[in-house]
Amino acid sequence: MTWDDERLKQLIKDLVLIESPSFDAVGVERVEQRLVDALGAVGAQCTFHPTPRGPILEVRRGQGGALLLGHADTVWPAGTLKTMPFIDSGGGLAGPGVLDMKAGLAYTAAAVSQLPADVPFDWLVTPDEEVGSEVSRSLIEDRAKMASLVLVAEPGAEAGALKIGRAGVGSFLLEIVGIASHAGLDPRQGASAIRELAQQILWLGSLENQVLGTTVNVGVVEGGTRSNVIAGHAKAQIDIRVRTVKEMERMQETLNHPPHFDTRTSIRYVGGFSRPPMDLRPEAAWWFDWAASVWHEMTGQVLAGVNVGGASDGNFTATLAPTLDGLGAVGQGAHALHERMEWDYTMPRIHLLQALITHAALKEERP
Repeated sequence: MTWDDERLKQLIKDLVLIESPSFDAVGVERVEQRLVDALGAVGAQCTFHPTPRGPILEVRRGQGGALLLGHADTVWPAGTLKTMPFIDSGGGLAGPGVLDMKAGLAYTAAAVSQLPADVPFDWLVTPDEEVGSEVSRSLIEDRAKMASLVLVAEPGAEAGALKIGRAGVGSFLLEIVGIASHAGLDPRQGASAIRELAQQILWLGSLENQVLGTTVNVGVVEGGTRSNVIAGHAKAQIDIRVRTVKEMERMQETLNHPPHFDTRTSIRYVGGFSRPPMDLRPEAAWWFDWAASVWHEMTGQVLAGVNVGGASDGNFTATLAPTLDGLGAVGQGAHALHERMEWDYTMPRIHLLQALITHAALKEERP
C-alpha cells in the first residue's frame, strides 16, 4: 500500500474534520474508525477496548517489537471548526488538532501500512491523553513492558527535533479554612484564609528552581464571601513541573509538610504527580543516536534532541522501555489558534518511523 501527498492530506483532513474533544466518546471513536479504514489489509488485529471516555484502539501484529502511541482526543471544544477551519495552504495544513496530533496519527497509519508483513508492532490510540490518560495509563504501561522500543508520534520540536526529555506533572489543590468574622466590628476575632493563601503562594514561588527546571504555577484561586467579611475559606489550584524523579520526590515531600503562617487557620495540600518525568536513559540514548543517523542520511540534516515542559504518554513508558517522543508532525501553535503543521517534514518523518519500527523487530541485543 503506497501513500502519496494527496492521500495523506485527505486522511489528515478527514481526521481534523472529525471534532474529538476529550470526553467526547463518539468523536474519539469516529477518529479511530477512520484510522482503521485507512489501514486496509495490513494483517493486524484491530481491537476497541471500551472506556468511559471512548475506546482505546489497539492495532497489533505479531509479538514484541515497537509500541506506537497516539491519542484521538484534542483540546478543542466541539464547534471550533466554525471559527478555525481546516486550511491547506500548500506548504502546510492548519486546523484544530492538526498538529496535536491528528497528523501524527496519519503518519503512523501510513508507516505501519507500508511495513514488511513479518514486522511486528503494537499501536495504541487513546481517548484521554489531553486530560491525563487516567483510563489509558494501565494499558499503555502493560504494553510498554512487552515492547523493545516505544515511539510516540506527538508533534516534533523546532526543525524536527525529537523530545528526549519531558517534565513530570503534578496537580495540587490547596484548601484553607479560616475563621470568618466582621471586618469592621470583630477583625481580630477572624483568621483570614485569603491572607494565609497569599503567604502560601509566596512560599510556593520560593520552591521553584530554574537550574533544575522546576516550576510552580498557581493558576486558579478562590475564597471569601464579601469584602466586609474576614474570609473563612480559600483554595488554589497548582501546577508543578519537574525534570527529575529526585525533584518530584522533593516537591511531594515538601507539600506534605508545608509551613503554617497563621496557626488559627488549617491548610491542606491535596493531589500528586500524575505523570513522572521522562529523561533520556542509556537505552533510549542509543536509539536516539541511531535515529539521528537515519535522519541525517535521509535529509542531510542534524536531528536534535530537546527537553520540554509539556508531558505525554511517553512519561509513563520511559522507565519501562526505551522511549522516543516527538516523532509526529512539525509545526507551530499546538493548543493555539494558529495551530499548523509544515508539509516538508511529512515523508521523512514517516520513513523514520518505518525505520525505527523495523529495527525494533530485530533480535540483536541492545544496550
